[in-house]
Amino acid sequence: MTPRPVHTNRAVWWSLVGLTGAMLMLHAIGWIATASVFWEQATLHLPRIQSAIVIGFGLLVLRATAAPRRWRRLVVLCVLVAVAVAFVAAPLPKQFNLPAAQGESLMPSGSDAGRSRGEFENRFRVWQGDVQFHSHLADVAITALDGAFGRSATSPARAYDALSTLAGLLFLLELGIAAAWHRWSRQSCRYVGLALATPLCLLFFGQWDLGYLTVAVGVVPLLALAKGRMPVPANAAGLVAGALQGLHTAFHGFGLLGMASGALAALGPPGTALRRCLSGATFTSAAVALYLGWIFLYVTFGRLSLVWEREVGYRPFFESTVFEGKLATPLFSQAGLGEFGLFSALAGVPLLALAMLWTRRTMQVPTMLYALPGLVFIVRWWPTSAPFNLDLLLSIFPGVFAACWVLAASSRKSMQALVMLVGLHVLLWTTVGTGIFARLEVTP
Repeated sequence: MTPRPVHTNRAVWWSLVGLTGAMLMLHAIGWIATASVFWEQATLHLPRIQSAIVIGFGLLVLRATAAPRRWRRLVVLCVLVAVAVAFVAAPLPKQFNLPAAQGESLMPSGSDAGRSRGEFENRFRVWQGDVQFHSHLADVAITALDGAFGRSATSPARAYDALSTLAGLLFLLELGIAAAWHRWSRQSCRYVGLALATPLCLLFFGQWDLGYLTVAVGVVPLLALAKGRMPVPANAAGLVAGALQGLHTAFHGFGLLGMASGALAALGPPGTALRRCLSGATFTSAAVALYLGWIFLYVTFGRLSLVWEREVGYRPFFESTVFEGKLATPLFSQAGLGEFGLFSALAGVPLLALAMLWTRRTMQVPTMLYALPGLVFIVRWWPTSAPFNLDLLLSIFPGVFAACWVLAASSRKSMQALVMLVGLHVLLWTTVGTGIFARLEVTP
């Protein structure tokens, strides 16, 4: 009776390996096309001070993990406080004033709304009784902040800055909880260091957009606990992880990728089919409750109506199309593959490839399951404001956290990952400074 489940598990494992490997191969082809385009067209730009801050603190945490538990705990807590101060003290520039991108905004959708009272109220219409469904909780939160700052000509900018700071504090709080949950283990502390060094951490330096609110950095460490033997801690971890992901999805709908990732990963740990289904149902039910439960409050107490006015751009495969007045190049072309490879790299997919080369088989299944939704979505996604809409470009791939967790198990692999992250920071600022793959407007 035992060979049957063994063969079934092997079949599932080989299927996941084949699918994930095929997706990573496609992403790797995109990286090669990106390197070719950058070699011919791009001019190198060194990272700005914000990148130096997060990389430096990430390195400090990685180095401190060799110390005894109480000392590395102290270092991690001090670093988290210092990074929180840096989020406020060193905000990102709202314009990127370089010759190739003169006056180009780093925050296309938020820049106008943050500087214009009329644009802000046209985007966030909570006072008029409407809430955009794709970012319903973020709309309510930023409108409340705007009201707290007096609904003046300058309050939209202050509301955006405050929202970014609060999101950054939540990001750091989740990292601290993850490390404490794992009793300040070396792996959990290394995870903190790698997460701090990712380019997406730059979004908390005063980003005037909402897409980065999908980032739920605490989910992966909580789901990692679900492989324990006792069902109560496993279910508790899945419940908290699901609630956390649902909260972030309520802030921005692209968090649905994280919900899909977490639901799949909850099915990965060894155990009976019933236990796996229970883990997946626990995560999913908590996520859905925190994602949609707010709507009851909007309708019942706020008397608000939900509206949907957003479209997601999808990349064509073989022929160019026009979306929102901009030309979308097909995936299977040099420009399309190069653009796709760039967005894949900025999102952190190379870290997943590095993790897959090293991780043990027992960790491969949940890691691949967590990464697959993002891997597939990046292939089809066509962002209309690229490459300057950093809020989505840097937070679209939740699998980067699974990669960071796996790589954090080894000191040597953590340092390799940090070196790769430095390269991604250079790639980011070179992309922004050169304005490469900027969208072409199409005249009707």
